[in-house]
Amino acid sequence: MSLLKQLKWNLILLAVIFIALGIVLILWPGATMKTICYLLAAMLLAIGVVSLINYLRKDISGIIYRYDLVVGLCAILGGILVIVKVDKLTDLIPAVLGFLVTMSGIMKMQNSVDMLRLGHGTWHVAFAMAIVNIVAGIVLLMNPFEAAQILIMCLGIALVYSGITDLYVTISISRRLSRLKTEIVVAEDDSEE
Repeated sequence: MSLLKQLKWNLILLAVIFIALGIVLILWPGATMKTICYLLAAMLLAIGVVSLINYLRKDISGIIYRYDLVVGLCAILGGILVIVKVDKLTDLIPAVLGFLVTMSGIMKMQNSVDMLRLGHGTWHVAFAMAIVNIVAGIVLLMNPFEAAQILIMCLGIALVYSGITDLYVTISISRRLSRLKTEIVVAEDDSEE
């Protein structure tokens, strides 16, 4: 298979994966939040086990002040806690994101004021972005459960859109390359005559 054909099929496969993942996020946003929590738990458990193994494998001179045992046990405990309290954590994730988005907006607002004080002509663009950030963050903070669902669904919509547009662009380019290849062959045949 030629390199271009392989690239085309890889891009089409990636687009289909985006569309499928987007549909999953749209149809089951709550389950997606739980999946994120379970992945976090698995990561914590893995870190814990690796830290414990590192602690047990090293000689005493290599483990002084390393805290692998503490990190390992805390990570395992954290992983178990995430699994046991997964429903509480899915409610907490949007609130944390809301806080971070709000803080980002406040920092952008300060940046826009600094830009105004410096005489920068486009300070109002940064100010408008700051307002959007702050409003979005407050919405997430005020209603985290529904906001998480909406956030996940919006991500799903973006993935579906990206997948569809990737398919369109890939197929369009592939068709255009096929036409050019045909035109080149015809032009070469005409020049040989």
